[in-house]
Amino acid sequence: MNLDWLLVTPDFGRSDAWHFSFVTKFLLGISLHQNKLPIWNSTMGAGFPLIGEGQIGAFYLPNILLFRLFDPVIAYNLALILAMVMLGWGMYLWLRLMHYKPLPSLFAAATLTLSGMVITQLPHIALIQGFSLFPWIAAVTVLLSQKKTTVILSLWAILVSQQLLAGFPQASFITVLFVSCYYLWLIKDHQTKLSDIVWYAVAALLSLGLSAIQLFPSWEFLSQSSVAGGLDPQTASYFSYPLKHILTLIAPFALGNPKVGSYPAFTDFDGSIFWENVGGIGLLPIVLFIALIILSLGRPPKQGSTLFFIATTLFSLLLMLGKYSPLYLIYSFFPFNLFRVPSRFIWIFIPSILLLATEAWTKLWQISKYKTFIRTSLIAAAVTNTVFLLYSWYPYHAIEPASEWLTPPPSVRFVKSEQGRVITIGAEAVHNRIFLSDGWTTPGSYQFLRNALAPDINALWNVPSAQVYAGRFLRRPTIFDELLAQHLTADENAATVSATGKKLLDLLSVKTILTALPLTHAGFVEAESWENSGQRITAWTNPNPLARVYLATQPVVATTKEQAFTLEPPPNERRARVTILPQEKETELTIRIEQSMTRTVLVITDTYYPGWVATIDGNKAPIFPVNIRQMGILIPAGDHDVQLNFIPSSLLQGAAVSSVTFVFLIGLMVFPFFSAAVRTHQATPWRARHHPRNHDR
Repeated sequence: MNLDWLLVTPDFGRSDAWHFSFVTKFLLGISLHQNKLPIWNSTMGAGFPLIGEGQIGAFYLPNILLFRLFDPVIAYNLALILAMVMLGWGMYLWLRLMHYKPLPSLFAAATLTLSGMVITQLPHIALIQGFSLFPWIAAVTVLLSQKKTTVILSLWAILVSQQLLAGFPQASFITVLFVSCYYLWLIKDHQTKLSDIVWYAVAALLSLGLSAIQLFPSWEFLSQSSVAGGLDPQTASYFSYPLKHILTLIAPFALGNPKVGSYPAFTDFDGSIFWENVGGIGLLPIVLFIALIILSLGRPPKQGSTLFFIATTLFSLLLMLGKYSPLYLIYSFFPFNLFRVPSRFIWIFIPSILLLATEAWTKLWQISKYKTFIRTSLIAAAVTNTVFLLYSWYPYHAIEPASEWLTPPPSVRFVKSEQGRVITIGAEAVHNRIFLSDGWTTPGSYQFLRNALAPDINALWNVPSAQVYAGRFLRRPTIFDELLAQHLTADENAATVSATGKKLLDLLSVKTILTALPLTHAGFVEAESWENSGQRITAWTNPNPLARVYLATQPVVATTKEQAFTLEPPPNERRARVTILPQEKETELTIRIEQSMTRTVLVITDTYYPGWVATIDGNKAPIFPVNIRQMGILIPAGDHDVQLNFIPSSLLQGAAVSSVTFVFLIGLMVFPFFSAAVRTHQATPWRARHHPRNHDR
């Protein structure tokens, strides 16, 4: 099998697969091969905490193994394949534990794996990896409700923790919400409900403890993000599920196909995104679902779980509807307000339908009259449905030779020769122009757009950028970007940078501006351009940006962002020599200051973030925010060596909690076997244990 290919399917504005998912995993692979953790990356957004953002999945076991053993391209493709295999086999195992026969279980598992809900989300690897554990956790929840053993409890905790470590918290939220309700349903007739609930709570606490190494940095990142208090109801309910998309359960392209540009832009379609809404499971599961409802009319279901899954189907649909739902107010409250895209509750909706379809298959299979006809029809319909899904989704994605996309475009050579940071203008507008008219039928157009170095692909070639693309954004950079947006404007046809905008880019140490649109500017120099089939990427140089580190002799204090927005950048100390010494780690920065004549502020134009520790000549020095988003250190007059290290206490504390929990969990798993061995030993008669023949063995 040739795995030297990349999935580069575009999304609206960019390709999440190419600009984010692959980049983060590429950086993970590079770090693991160097026996490092990718906790900070200086080329993204003038410095970005990758571990804190979380979607890199640095502690997810399959990622550790695959990206440590293989090169990033092979590892990335294997990770996607493994996630789909795990999803399918997890669904099969879950159904078998519920005592369904192999054939309908296999059909449901194959349908889930090949559904539009799964296939269209392959560009979002962290999401797929997270949800691939959904059926496994549900299956072990069944076992947990049946047997109170420390092994099952530990297995449940490990699976949930691995889902958290995969880097997509919404998958864990949806999964735990579902399995918690499922567990309560499973134990509803138990005489030991209280102890069952305590047992489940212990498993949940253990899963949190195991995940602390990621949860602590992620919580810190959330506290520093622009949505630290949660999303407002309008944002939390954005990308809700329009009810007309029910049609896509049977006909996935009934409302358009983004591959050919026939699906409307989400801005014109009431916030609707194809890959968040399409179910695409085919006709047979829907027919079976309706058949079960008809068969159950007037009769309570004999299968205990049927009523539960009818309820989860309806309730998940209401949650999917988001702002269109009578439950819309729920998105005003924690933890629902931590996430966008209510449509993702489709990950409960589709499995629930498939479980009910499996129950209907079982009932029909047991009908004695017309047995041969019914069974033959079911098998034929299942094969037809599976072929339909394969036919629908096989040509869907844009898959290109990895070597072509990973070869540095010409702009990389130019930007590196100029040094300094880069900023991209207009690439999204050009991308959308292609996306909305041609979909991804012309992948060469997107390949040429690599020259714009839109974030985060700049990190693939170690090009420092002032921009970052991530799931969430830090509060201070966001405030700065709000100010910059007032002076750097762009529409579908042109862009403008004002004189103040240039000063702000100076503050960011931006040396190169790459534009995909005609640019009106103040003070830039057109240096080079590249053209392809009517597209043009132009490189502009900024003649006098501030260095990455400099001394500010006349700092001005601003206590609010409104004050900061009105201030002019202060002059910097030109007489002193400020030098960044060579470094081997992203988490270290050594600066030498010479001939500084007065007490001043050392400005490091990297992102201000908790965890950075500074020393001046070996003595600890406080770091404070300057220029809204950057780091400042007060420096005495004279010559000094300044050392900065990124040592996030959240990561260290989380690692300690996870280590203690892991040791405790090992003890829980080993104790039953040790205890059984002791009981066996004690039950053996003394004479049998000390008989001479036993000592000769």
